[in-house]
Amino acid sequence: MDIGTLEKRLAREKAARSEAEALLEAKSRELYLSNKELLKASQTLIGQSQQLNAIFDQALTVILLTDGDGKIQRANRSAEMTFGREPGELKSTNLYDLLDQSSREAAVALERQRDPAKKFMTVGDMQEMVGLRADGTPFPLELAVSVFELEGKRHGVWISRDITARKEAQEKQLRLEQELRQSQKLESLGTLASGIAHEINTPIQYINDNAHFLKESFADLMSVLQAYDVLLQKADTDDQYKEQTGAVRANAEAADVDFLKEEILSSIDQTLDGIERISKIVTAVKEFSHPGTTEMTAIDLNQAIETTLSVTRNEWKYVAETTTDFDAGLPMVPCLPGDINQVIMNLIVNAAHAIESKGEENLGKIAIQTSHSDGQVLVSITDNGCGIPEANQGQIFDPFFTTKEVGKGTGQGLSIAFNIVTQKHDGTLSFTTEEGVGTTFTITLPAVRTPEMKAESAAEAKEAV
Repeated sequence: MDIGTLEKRLAREKAARSEAEALLEAKSRELYLSNKELLKASQTLIGQSQQLNAIFDQALTVILLTDGDGKIQRANRSAEMTFGREPGELKSTNLYDLLDQSSREAAVALERQRDPAKKFMTVGDMQEMVGLRADGTPFPLELAVSVFELEGKRHGVWISRDITARKEAQEKQLRLEQELRQSQKLESLGTLASGIAHEINTPIQYINDNAHFLKESFADLMSVLQAYDVLLQKADTDDQYKEQTGAVRANAEAADVDFLKEEILSSIDQTLDGIERISKIVTAVKEFSHPGTTEMTAIDLNQAIETTLSVTRNEWKYVAETTTDFDAGLPMVPCLPGDINQVIMNLIVNAAHAIESKGEENLGKIAIQTSHSDGQVLVSITDNGCGIPEANQGQIFDPFFTTKEVGKGTGQGLSIAFNIVTQKHDGTLSFTTEEGVGTTFTITLPAVRTPEMKAESAAEAKEAV
């Protein structure tokens, strides 16, 4: 091979090597730029992942990631706190074990609503369910799920929030609305009753005056009749008046004058007694139905109970005898008179219904006692009725809970009474009972209102408005 040929081959090889070096440099440059972009993308993904992790962990809403079997793969801190679990304790726990039985079935049904044709979808809206804390305590929550497929496997993202506070606020609002409706109804009835009582009072007054007039006049007539008897006896001895005296005696016997002398006076006395009772009832109705005040007023609690007994007489007189044992030294009690009257009325009516439910032929007994000690005033109302079954004792102060037949009770009386005593008067309402023997309800009220109580009551009144 001559030198020329070698030189040409060498030149080709140099050119090829230069081209390869240039290509290598280009590829190296390209690879460098790709690595740089990849590093940038990786850093971006790491930053986004850190942000998502921070959002996930710090979110106030419960977030649970589950596999296709419902096992929790990841849970945020809100989930652990809501369900009362330690950090990491929820992992591998079955989501459905965090719900009560009915809610488990609802959650399974919710998750199964997904469309298999879709890789990702949100199933339905938030649904109310019941969760279980670590100690088994149930609580209300809202739950929603989004399902997706990743690498052929199904996963779920469960979003939930504890709605205990909202439920309590709703129940409080409902209770306030119930009390407002009850108060408005009682105020309307009170106004009506007060007007009727006022109208009744006028005719009762002149009936009473006329009855007294008849009683006094009958006494005068009795004197005249006695004088006539003397005259008649003397006329009997004179044959001249025999025919006339015989006619007088016949008329007297026909009219049964001796009977009338005895019964007319008795009838007038009974009428006066009835008028007195009506007057007491009218007075009691006027006192009971007097428009309530929004400020505490010192009242004679013994008198308030007497008034309420008169007003509720028709509820208990056919089923029970009532006795009272009032503390003569009972101090004036600061309270809302209309509300306390309502509490006493509810307890007396409940006692009468309990006695009636027992179904005994003889009249039952309702005993009311007042006392005071250590700055507290106590009112106890005892009946020998049917008592409260043990299964119901924890619910009797719950709104709308009642064991009475339909139309007999609404389930609001004891709930409203409990709220009036405990919330509005800083007192207590408790009971002791024995099924088949009877029940005693005890109201405890502070005899003196402290500045703190006054401020709290004012705040509650403002909130209610």
